[in-house]
Amino acid sequence: MVGDPPRSLACARLAAAVDAGSFMTPGVVDEIVAASITADAPLTDAASRLGDAYRAAIAAKGKAEEPDRIAAVGAAASDMSGVCAASGLRTVG
Repeated sequence: MVGDPPRSLACARLAAAVDAGSFMTPGVVDEIVAASITADAPLTDAASRLGDAYRAAIAAKGKAEEPDRIAAVGAAASDMSGVCAASGLRTVG
């Protein structure tokens, strides 16, 4: 973590959201995405996918596809967690 603050910050914010189950809380995903902007490509790409999934879930509010879109947010978060783990950064517990 030392020497790579953007990656560390993004993974720490992801971990906090995982622990709190707060991905659908306004602003949470945006903070994770913003923290990843200057990180390396794998983390930035994973955060971008999380942001895209979140926006799709918000757009689906009240529609039949809403549950699937919310599940996609969880899948994108899991993917990003894997990117953090592959780098040796703790994302949960």
